[in-house]
Amino acid sequence: MSAAELHEIEPSAEETAHRGLVPVPIELLAPDVVRETLAALGRTEDVRLSPSGKRLAIACYAIDRVAVADVALTAAEVRIERIHFLSSPALGEPHGADFIDDETVVVVGRRSGLGVFHLPPSDAPPEAWDTTPVVAIEAREWLEAPGSVLARRVAADRHELLVCVNWAHEVRRYVLEAGRLSPGAIAVRKWLDVPDGVAVSGDGAWTAVSNHYTHSVFVYDSAALGEDAEPVAVLRGATYPHGVRFAADDRRLLVADAGAPYVHVFAADDAWHGVSYPAATIRVMDDETFERARHNPQEGGPKGIDVDARTKLLLVTSESTPLAFFDVAKTVERPRETGCDAAALLRFELQALAAREESTASAKATEAKVREQLAAIEQSLTWRLTEPARGLYRSARRLASRG
Repeated sequence: MSAAELHEIEPSAEETAHRGLVPVPIELLAPDVVRETLAALGRTEDVRLSPSGKRLAIACYAIDRVAVADVALTAAEVRIERIHFLSSPALGEPHGADFIDDETVVVVGRRSGLGVFHLPPSDAPPEAWDTTPVVAIEAREWLEAPGSVLARRVAADRHELLVCVNWAHEVRRYVLEAGRLSPGAIAVRKWLDVPDGVAVSGDGAWTAVSNHYTHSVFVYDSAALGEDAEPVAVLRGATYPHGVRFAADDRRLLVADAGAPYVHVFAADDAWHGVSYPAATIRVMDDETFERARHNPQEGGPKGIDVDARTKLLLVTSESTPLAFFDVAKTVERPRETGCDAAALLRFELQALAAREESTASAKATEAKVREQLAAIEQSLTWRLTEPARGLYRSARRLASRG
C-alpha cells in the first residue's frame, strides 16, 4: 500500500477518540484594507515577530515580497492598523525572515540568497519600501536554495545568523557584525534532508532543525555544532515539519506540520535527549481550510510559526491562513493535559513504513534494470569480439600482482 493510499484511509471511531486541542482564534482587529491585503498574500512561508513585539514580518513566497505589519498584541485581541510590502530586486521567492531589531530584517530567498534590509518608519510612503539590502549574499554564492533563517543577538553589535540551505541539505552559520557578514561555516549537515526550519533556545544551549524528508526534528547541543554533529534528540510525529520555535523556558518546542492541520508541542522535562513524540496536538485549521491548499501531500498545513513571549500567543501563517493568532499558553505549559492526536501519530508511522517500502521497491527496480542492461551488453557482438583482449588484460594483471 502506498503512502498516498494510506492518506485516504478514514480513521476509525476508536482512533478519533482524542484529536488534541482545537483552540479558539484570537480576534484580529484591522481595517478592511489590511484584511484584504492579508487575504491576497498567496503562498507564505515564515512569520516572525520583532524583538519588541510591535512588528511582524511574513515571507510571501509567491509575490516576491515581505509583508511587514505594525501589530499590538494582548492576551485578548490583536490589532493591525497598517501593513507594508518590502520589495527589492534582491527578493526572489522569499522563504525565511527574521528581525535583527525593529528597524532591520534579514531575508533569505530561494532565488535571491540573503539580504539584510533597513526598514522605513511606519508612516513612510509605499515607494520608501522598495529598497536594496545593506548587506547581501547572492544566490550564486550559495550551494542551493536558502530557506529559513534565524537571527540571534550574541553581543551588542554582533548577531549569529543560521540559514537552512534546502537543496544542499545543511545549515550554515554566519556572523553579522558592524555591518559585515563573516564567511559562512557549516553548522549542521549530517543526516539532513531538506532542512526547513531552525530555532535556538533562549539560553542558546539547544538548536532545533526541522528535517523535511526524514519527517522529524533534530535537536542539537549548540556547543557541539559542526559538520559531523549528531542530534541529542529526535522528535517524531510531524509528517512534514516546517517552522519550529522554543517556548516555556525552552522546555517546549512547537513544530508546524506542513502536511497536516497541526502544530505539535514537544516537551522536555530537564534536557532534550532521546526520541519522543508530541505531548500535545494543536489543530490550527479546519479540514476545509487545510484541503484548500493541499496541492500535494507536503502542503496544506501551517508553514511559519512564532510565539510571543509576553502574551504567549501563537502566530501561524500558511497559504490558506495568511495570519492567525491562538492562545495556547495552558497547552504549552501543560501539554500532557491536552494530549496528542493518536490517529495522526499512527498514520505517521504507517506512512513512514509505506515510504520505506516504496523506496526499497524503487531500489530493487533500479538494480533489476542495471542487471538487464549488463546482460544485454554481455550478449552484444562488441562484447564477444573484445573478450580475447579482456582475457589478455586479466592475465597481465595476475602476472603483475605476482611480481
